[in-house]
Amino acid sequence: HYRRHWLLYTVAIIIFLAIFLPIVFLVIFPAIAQRLVNNASLPIYSASIMNPTPSSIAYSLSSSLKIPAGLTVDLKPITLSLYTNDSGPTDPYVKVNLPEYHLKGTTAINITRQTVDILDEARFEEFIHSAVTNKEFTLSASGSTTAYLGVLKAPIKLTKQVKLTGINNLAGFEFTNVAVVFPPDPDGTNLVGNITLPNPTVISLELGNFTLNMIIGNITMGQGRINNVLLVPGNNTIPIRATFDLKTALQHLGVLLQAESGALTKGNVVISASGNSTIYNGVHIPYYEAILNNIFLTREVPLIKILVNTLEQGLATNGSLISSFVSALNGT
Repeated sequence: HYRRHWLLYTVAIIIFLAIFLPIVFLVIFPAIAQRLVNNASLPIYSASIMNPTPSSIAYSLSSSLKIPAGLTVDLKPITLSLYTNDSGPTDPYVKVNLPEYHLKGTTAINITRQTVDILDEARFEEFIHSAVTNKEFTLSASGSTTAYLGVLKAPIKLTKQVKLTGINNLAGFEFTNVAVVFPPDPDGTNLVGNITLPNPTVISLELGNFTLNMIIGNITMGQGRINNVLLVPGNNTIPIRATFDLKTALQHLGVLLQAESGALTKGNVVISASGNSTIYNGVHIPYYEAILNNIFLTREVPLIKILVNTLEQGLATNGSLISSFVSALNGT
């Protein structure tokens, strides 16, 4: 039968392959390649925004892509658009470039201090606001490239939305080692201490020099300065130098005592702070200022600790009497 109709069978096979192979190359394989990329996890191990200017940042990212064992996929270079969920990938705040990758098993994906332009400052500010003020935020990225599985190739779209822990308005911050400087330093500093800024995220932010409004009883009493701020994951303890306006304190003494009455009955004083300016390399960084200037930090500080720190820092070297007094206050 086959011998009699071999020509017919051959033509049928050719027709079948002519129909089926394009389906494999144009439909089935691209769908498989896209599914592999869609199902590949993209954990974020670390990220950083460094060297900020009003129009650019240096962006770093450490991640990985994992594909099923036994498969090898080559990804051509890809430009990733980073975007907010409100805008979508057609309106990115920055774009970063990834080189060609040979994916096998778990492959490290790294971007190292890539200087990129801020394409949409409002969207970038929206992203930073989400990361700084929320307990959780989303890092969204999308880009198109070509994937190769052996000699087969297919266009694919890499779109990932990764949930990350946020800074949560610096919840848990602390004022520690607060001491009065008397007489004031030549630059006017009359209060020093440390400020601890928690960062529970995997993202590092280079802020530069950060100026705070120092507030007691809703009255701005002066300014505090923390310099060369690099907010890395974990607790960041940074020296703060502040100038309190004593004339303002005397003018509002009644209001201050009333506002502090609750804390004073416990032997504490409430110190609050809000952002005033963020300057990096001598230039104001508007997207940081827009966010940090609206964060209000409040903490009660024991008055006895302020007194002890003041004596230890400024007067303890003046004689054994002071040292004995400090030891007594410390209960030793």
